Order: sequence, then C-alpha cells, then structure tokens
Amino acid sequence: MNALFTSIGHNLFLVFGLLACAGAAVMILSTSAVHSVLGFLFSMIMVAACFLCLSAEFLGMAQLLVYAGGIVVLFLFVVMLVELTKYKEKSLFTTQIKWSFPLVLIALGIFAYTMKSNLFDAATPVALSLSSGLAEGLSVSAQNAQMVSRGLFAGFLLPLEILSVILLVALVGALVLAKSERVS
Repeated sequence: MNALFTSIGHNLFLVFGLLACAGAAVMILSTSAVHSVLGFLFSMIMVAACFLCLSAEFLGMAQLLVYAGGIVVLFLFVVMLVELTKYKEKSLFTTQIKWSFPLVLIALGIFAYTMKSNLFDAATPVALSLSSGLAEGLSVSAQNAQMVSRGLFAGFLLPLEILSVILLVALVGALVLAKSERVS
C-alpha cells in the first residue's frame, strides 16, 4: 500500500509539473497582459502543488501566500494601472517574440547544463542544516515547517521585516504616482 501512495505521489508531481510548464507557456505566449498574469498565477499554484507532493508543506503554503497571493495581485494591479492599450509601444511588446524565443532556448540550455552538473556530480560534503541549538528536538522529516520557521525567525527576522516595509512603501508610491497621473 505504501508503494501505491509513493507512485501516486510521483505521478501527481509529474502532472503538476507539466501543468506548471503549461501555465508558463500561456504566460509567455499570451498577447494580453492580464492573461499572462493569470498564466503566471496558474503556474505558481502548480509549483505549490509540487511542493506539497514533496511533503514540503511550509514551502507550498509560502508559495501560495507570497507568489499567488501577493506578487500576482501586485502584477495585476500594475497591469490595470498601465493600460497598455493606449500606448504606441504596444507593437513593441508583440514583436519581441522573435528575440525572446532564441534567448529562452539558450537560457534553457544553460539551466539544463547547470542542473546536470549539480545534480549528477558528486554530492556536497556538508549538508545545509540548522545549528544544533536551533534544531534541538526536531525531526526534519516530520517537522519541516518548524525547522524552516526556526531558521527564518531566529536569524533572519530583521531582514524579513525590512523587506516587508520596503514592499509597503513601493505599493504606496505606486498608488500615489498612479493617482497623480490620472488627475492631470
């Protein structure tokens, strides 16, 4: 029975991975900016599902909250403010595919080479882990959310809070700029 669940998990990972690639293709090939953002949202949800298939619940939920919940809403907000339909540069965005497609293929080749050399070469001698004081009493396989949260909030709380304030200032600045453009 355990082997059945393992094979179902691997198959679901493959399905969600292919659906994430399909969402990315919709994002790249769509001529509408809103449809591109929706393709990006679908792709991020599928990546979160891949994390859940790998028993990385914290990363899956963080993917949903940060990317699907925050970044995509910010992208939609910017797309609605820009109103690309009234600009002469719209043709520039639709003609860039002849340049972007070869560049994507080159980047994909570099990515494949890097992944091959990192995944199939000798393993690193030291694993990435928490210090012994922070990891006390935790099992990585059973409590990965607690491990990540202890590492995040023990050593990186100040940078996390600074980043949230910077994003809030950027959002307020975008609102002020958009409001001043529409008034004039």
